[in-house]
Amino acid sequence: HQSLSFSPSLTAEILGLSDMMSYRSKRSLLVPPMFVPENQRAPFPRLIGKVISSDMKEDHIFRLIGRGADQDPKGVFSINRLTGEVAVSRALDREAIAYYHLQVSTTDLSGRLVEGPVDLDVSVIDQNDNRPVFKEPRYSGEVLEGSPTGTTVMTMTAYDADDPNTDNAVLRYIIVRQLPDKPSPNMFYIDPERGDIVTVIAPHQLDRETLPTTQYELEIVAKDMAGSEVGLTGTATATITITDRNDHAPEFTHSLFQASVNEGSTGVVVNLTVDDRDDPATGAWRAIYSIINGDPNQNFEIQTNLDNNEGMLSVVKVRNVFFSYLINHTEIRDLQSKMLCYWLPLHEIKMDHIFIHNNPCPTLFFLTLPYVSLGSPPASGTGTLKITLEDENDNAPYVFPSVARVCEDAKDMNVVVIGGRDKDIHPNTDPFKIELGKQPGLEKTWKISRINDTHSQIMLLHSLKKANYNLPLVLTDSGIPPISNNTELKVQVCTCRKNRMDCSRASSIQTNLLLLLGLVLLSILCKYPFIPPSTSCVCV
Repeated sequence: HQSLSFSPSLTAEILGLSDMMSYRSKRSLLVPPMFVPENQRAPFPRLIGKVISSDMKEDHIFRLIGRGADQDPKGVFSINRLTGEVAVSRALDREAIAYYHLQVSTTDLSGRLVEGPVDLDVSVIDQNDNRPVFKEPRYSGEVLEGSPTGTTVMTMTAYDADDPNTDNAVLRYIIVRQLPDKPSPNMFYIDPERGDIVTVIAPHQLDRETLPTTQYELEIVAKDMAGSEVGLTGTATATITITDRNDHAPEFTHSLFQASVNEGSTGVVVNLTVDDRDDPATGAWRAIYSIINGDPNQNFEIQTNLDNNEGMLSVVKVRNVFFSYLINHTEIRDLQSKMLCYWLPLHEIKMDHIFIHNNPCPTLFFLTLPYVSLGSPPASGTGTLKITLEDENDNAPYVFPSVARVCEDAKDMNVVVIGGRDKDIHPNTDPFKIELGKQPGLEKTWKISRINDTHSQIMLLHSLKKANYNLPLVLTDSGIPPISNNTELKVQVCTCRKNRMDCSRASSIQTNLLLLLGLVLLSILCKYPFIPPSTSCVCV
């Protein structure tokens, strides 16, 4: 047998006792966690704690390493080599370094490790030495006029560099001043914990057109220590703009506009002016003009002048002069005795075509009549006689235009004018009653208001996504008995920017509708004979 000898350390390793011995060696150093308040004043160094060794010998010394000892920032902490007392050498700033992780060990005089190393954690205790700071000195927000009480306008946020786990960083917000302070010094409220600014004023008072200004400035204070009297404060300004809602209809500046135009001429004949109390910088101010009565032959058109919002009324088609007379079906036989008594007998009376009901020119037919005046000397010429037939209420009314456009943002151009039309004639036509269909919930998105006997306006009450919508409508005429028509208005919700409207998705709808209308009109045109071509008359 060969004799073997083992060192104590090798024996411990073979028996699995090395880890236990190391643990016991480390645990022989008692190293409690230590705490240092920030911003301490001189004198320094200051004792902050003590490390105890149960196996300390005369030739053993304590050693301290780590950030704040032998690593940058060096020399912040030191340990007494013989007693184990730990000291801080200068004032600390928790916001710079809140936590130091050091290690303590013992060595003999030659530097050989005896015990350790053992972690020494030093925490810097926070002092309330930082004021709340807002990210920006001035904040901007806006609220739509007429908004309900409690509407959130904006959120103010401040930060505090102190320890978030202490009251030193717990903030409370308050409004200390409102300018101007009319109509109430407390038009707005700020949630003390979240910083949300909400409206307090009643909706009817939040009226952009009657308020003394459209901008209000609030001075906001954030205070730490949960708002206590000893808390530190920070200040910022919130500017709130009252934005415009389309809540004022345009009003003509005159009840009557007059103009004259030379026979056979075209172009602008008069500019119509309106007042609108809404914001001129928004689509709510932009007027859209429509001719709703008095121009059955579409001789005129009206367009908006984008520079001054005036309506430019133009002649686009030279006008002809007609003589009118109303007859019923039974009176057609008596046309000669009833109508032509006003005409002087000449060689010939030519008759144009009769257009029966439901054609593009409903209830009308025309006679081209030569005539001579009774003046001296006499003069001859040709006149056109327009004859209108009486009507029965046998056609349902329909809406025009069939396609309407609004802006997707309810703050912009959100009103369209629609009218009713009827292939019948008065009194079996207007006044029309235009209502929303019976589909539930329509009244929450759309509102119909009557303008006159033939037209109403449709208002979009809240913003909708850009798309095409079919809006159910019910049109009822004034015939006896009245006839109703359940129909749909195609509404294009468009993107509007700088008074320009983008409705690119829906262009095909309008094209298809015009094509369909043309085909229908073409299919129903026909001609009928009326009276003999030779008749005598006397003009008076």
